[in-house]
Amino acid sequence: RRARWRQQQGTPNTHLHIVAVMLALATASSAWWFPSGASTRDATVDGIDLACPDTSAPFGLACGMKVVATAKASCSDVLEEMHARVDGQADGSWHDPHNRGTYAVQKYGGSFSTSRLTGDGKFTDKQLFTLTRTGSGSCQIQACSRSQVPSGLDAGTNYCNLKMLFCGSHDCAGGRCCKPLKHDFTTAGEQTEKFMQSSVDLGVCLKV
Repeated sequence: RRARWRQQQGTPNTHLHIVAVMLALATASSAWWFPSGASTRDATVDGIDLACPDTSAPFGLACGMKVVATAKASCSDVLEEMHARVDGQADGSWHDPHNRGTYAVQKYGGSFSTSRLTGDGKFTDKQLFTLTRTGSGSCQIQACSRSQVPSGLDAGTNYCNLKMLFCGSHDCAGGRCCKPLKHDFTTAGEQTEKFMQSSVDLGVCLKV
């Protein structure tokens, strides 16, 4: 039994070799998937440092999306609208149009943070929003969503995780539009940056 166990488990040298290969791959991958100087905690979109939630995926190799946009509204209105959508799930006044996922308010940091359970109940992602008042009285939204399992493609999920909490009635695709509850504002200058091979597709977000 002992001999068989050793054969199945491999020798210590084999284990060390596997670990070394994994570390090398992670290092090489991070240089390609993450922008220079960025990490899973803080990332940059056109010189703007973004706070991102942690991911439990090994070596941080998980999908994610960073979004920066300016809302033509006060930050208090933006925050109230995001809270209203999450709270609106309970009484049915709002639902997540991206496959009816379920948001919950969390304490990951920033101005507002959430988790989102996918509609099929299989995966939970984390979102963090930082709101900053601008000189024009508008509000800059810095947002980041991270998957929590190893992943390379997300079919737009992490973008939708963020966008569905602050999009307005002007955000439409395929004949469907976002449905605000309290404050319907527009956004401008949207920039996105992906982790891994995550994608941006508003049409995917507005499904139901």
